[in-house]
Amino acid sequence: MHIVEVIVGHSSTRLPENNENGHTHKWTLFVKPGNRDYDEFPDNKLIQKVKFEIHESFAQPVRFVTKPPFKITETGFASFTTLVTIFLNLPNEKPRTIPYELTLFTGDQDVQLETQKLVVQKDVPPAYLELIKKYARTKKRKASLISNDEKSPSRKMHKITPVKEEESSQKMSKSKEKGVPIPKIDIEIEKASPKKEKKEKVKSPEELTRRLNECTDSHVIYKASEYLLTLPDTKLSQTTLKLSFDLSRCDSTTLMDIGRILKGKKAKK
Repeated sequence: MHIVEVIVGHSSTRLPENNENGHTHKWTLFVKPGNRDYDEFPDNKLIQKVKFEIHESFAQPVRFVTKPPFKITETGFASFTTLVTIFLNLPNEKPRTIPYELTLFTGDQDVQLETQKLVVQKDVPPAYLELIKKYARTKKRKASLISNDEKSPSRKMHKITPVKEEESSQKMSKSKEKGVPIPKIDIEIEKASPKKEKKEKVKSPEELTRRLNECTDSHVIYKASEYLLTLPDTKLSQTTLKLSFDLSRCDSTTLMDIGRILKGKKAKK
């Protein structure tokens, strides 16, 4: 197994007031080498291309960048969720999709960085290994693990595709008068809520565990993994790269939260 470390992040700068379109910020979304000694990748030898999926209100919301620097720049007025898909320059290697929160703040400038680990389990050519050592390897730190493994071997073991870092080390921020986050806008159109809200039924720990292990939606897996990592009984195996969890000790509020995350998958259908 080999690990390719990359940095997914964005920078933002506040625009002067009273501009033509009412936008408040100029932002750049990017993918950079995990080795901080290099600001950009010099060529396509390590990463073939990157796909950026931004909010549907932008012109051409799906954009491919086929040569470095792997980045896009726009102006806007609100925070939103993006999808960043990285295509490694390896034959038959699946692309890795990373949900990323592009959060804008009320301050003048801000930079957000997240270290992501792309797990490659197939044989890697020696020349590509040298590229990994040079551009995609950093000092040991906890980071996201994004694997193309598609099987979950046990009832309470779940693949992490992807899982965010622990909250204490998840995101690095360099800001000047950062301010407070600007509210997020969702890509999906919200459905009108019914006049009479039905009381939510708490699912059993066994039912929720089964549904988590059977889930194949990458976005739901990401949200569920992010939540499970906040629970005291959740453990991450460093050898199998699996997330183990025990819901039998969770209170009703926690079980309802997990149920809501799983309902998000159904809402997309």
